[in-house]
Amino acid sequence: MINPSLGPAATMTAEDYIAVYGGSPKPHRIVIGAAIAGSSKDEPSVLIVQRSAHERSYPNEWEIPGGHVDPGELIFETVVREVLEETSLVVTKVVSEFAGFDYWSTKYEGEESDDKGDTTRSICTRQLNYCVEILDTSAIRLNPNEHQNYAWCTKDMIEQFEMSSAMSEVVSRALDALSQ
Repeated sequence: MINPSLGPAATMTAEDYIAVYGGSPKPHRIVIGAAIAGSSKDEPSVLIVQRSAHERSYPNEWEIPGGHVDPGELIFETVVREVLEETSLVVTKVVSEFAGFDYWSTKYEGEESDDKGDTTRSICTRQLNYCVEILDTSAIRLNPNEHQNYAWCTKDMIEQFEMSSAMSEVVSRALDALSQ
């Protein structure tokens, strides 16, 4: 399920990762991204998904599948869970890690409850990215609460999809990592 050569982060919880993180800024939360390779051998492609229109952050934008690490959950477990929840695809192996990034996001103070109050604060989020192997890439069924469309993206297609500059870089790095 997990490549033994992966760094120690994959077998940590988000809380443990944050506790030992020595860089700056120190992340407040950890999310993961999962790069899923397309089945074509001709040109490397990666699965990207389009966020739902009702999302508070980056509505209608494209990204690789992923999401937040639940409390007490190991990071590699999050990779498996998020891919399944968002795409219905079954991860057979977490193969490698590739460059992640930090971003600042808005945290709504009542976000864990039904109260979506107006009080907000900005937090640093660290996205860790992993290449994964999938049982059957033709079995994609998106969770409509999170995503509305999917595509197989090659290097020359990245600019055709609306995504943040950081996510464009992630998709490019994912394609590089998957073609090795």
